[in-house]
Amino acid sequence: MKLIWMMVTAALAVAVAGCSDDKSTTAVPSSSAPAETSSVNVTPAENEEPGGGVRIPLGENKEVPIPADAVMDIKVPVDWASASASLHCTVTDSTGRNEDLRSTNTKKQETIGGKEWMTLWTFSSPAGAEVTVGCMDPESKIAAGDDRMIRVVPRGVTPR
Repeated sequence: MKLIWMMVTAALAVAVAGCSDDKSTTAVPSSSAPAETSSVNVTPAENEEPGGGVRIPLGENKEVPIPADAVMDIKVPVDWASASASLHCTVTDSTGRNEDLRSTNTKKQETIGGKEWMTLWTFSSPAGAEVTVGCMDPESKIAAGDDRMIRVVPRGVTPR
């Protein structure tokens, strides 16, 4: 029994000595600007839309935050016209479940950034959720020279 207590005491002494041998230095106040601690650029994302929307290149997926009191529209350039019918879009929630996409025969059009856009699909998710959105052009109907981006933008919902 005496041997066990001696081993426990020795192990404890080694652990304490190892922890107390910390040779880190304390911070010294400086009048210079603080050093950059992250290699991540803090500027807004280049694919971010005004009003909480997101631009996503065709063939890629991106996380999109869902604001309160809004449904989300997936928009494509009007120039894509009938070629946009061949697009396959998916919206997946954080559990991997596919969200329902809704479409109408009449495509709402609006000018965004000097270019005409139309709503291809609409979906809704719980406020505060993040979904993954992506569209593919499996038949390669969208011309390679076009700006091959979709827009996912919130559309306000009016209370009844």
